[in-house]
Amino acid sequence: MTSPSRSPAPAPAPAPAPPPIPRLYRAVFLYIEPLSTLVGALFAHFQQHRYLQLTHAASAPAAAAAVPVSTSIVLTQLANLYLLLCINEALVLRATADVNVWTVFLAGLLLADFGHLYSVRLVGGAVYWRFWDWNPIDWGNVGFVYFLAGVRLMLFARVGFGAAGEVRVKRV
Repeated sequence: MTSPSRSPAPAPAPAPAPPPIPRLYRAVFLYIEPLSTLVGALFAHFQQHRYLQLTHAASAPAAAAAVPVSTSIVLTQLANLYLLLCINEALVLRATADVNVWTVFLAGLLLADFGHLYSVRLVGGAVYWRFWDWNPIDWGNVGFVYFLAGVRLMLFARVGFGAAGEVRVKRV
């Protein structure tokens, strides 16, 4: 006796492709932020006196030769961490187009953004909003961090993403 033939179960439909990471996020997180952190690393290591003057002139040493050894060590460690951030962000995010990986990675950086903003509180509350008084370090420590945090939040909200599997046609 032969058994009735059974047709194989249909294969499950493939999951829709995740939406690609929009250009804005790729530009900011693959190029702009890594480059800016590289510049910060170079500045913190090679221009220590100027870095201290721009951070808080009143407490900076009077002359470049007067940067204490302990301060120089800490600034070089800061430069090393900026370099680590530059390399990690540039390489990890280039290694994947998975928005979930990007979200987790950038969530850690958003927490660091808040810590970075907290770190400048000692120069006074006006540093957070008096942009017309900002020097280059303030623009980096506050203005640029506001920008990066805002772009991270936009990515978390999926601003600019199409629906999964959706093909967007660019009209000319």
